[in-house]
Amino acid sequence: MTIRYDARSGRAGRIMVLRFKPGSDLLETLHTFVSEECIEAGVIISGVGLLGEARLRNCNSLPREFPITDSNRTFLAIKKPLEILSISGNISKAEGSPLVHAHITLSSVEEEEVSLVGGHLLKGCKVHGFAEIVIMELEEIEMEKQFDEETKTLQLFA
Repeated sequence: MTIRYDARSGRAGRIMVLRFKPGSDLLETLHTFVSEECIEAGVIISGVGLLGEARLRNCNSLPREFPITDSNRTFLAIKKPLEILSISGNISKAEGSPLVHAHITLSSVEEEEVSLVGGHLLKGCKVHGFAEIVIMELEEIEMEKQFDEETKTLQLFA
């Protein structure tokens, strides 16, 4: 068995609840809020709402060598009513700027059948009606993504 990890600890800070208004881009609005509030470390605790369209990314193949690139990814664009079932992620700094890294699970109905889809949250997820996201700021912990030699990408605690 191989066990490899890096870890840091901190403590819970402010809890913030955001209500996104119709037409808002979920990721762009999160980035703006995080920048305005100067949040450098945090987690997305929960989220609910309704989207009219979404853009997601998923990994479809594992490269023999790092880094994972867009040739290893599938990009999905959906335009129909989509309920936000969950959203999770973290807030860190990357190259001196705030970064929101989030994944989302969505449901839709077609011919009375409910289906689920999820993936990495991209710009282009448009709120229809409302969305509510809860963020917890973290204190006494540095969350900064730096270049990691092994994966050839920006990673926490590199």
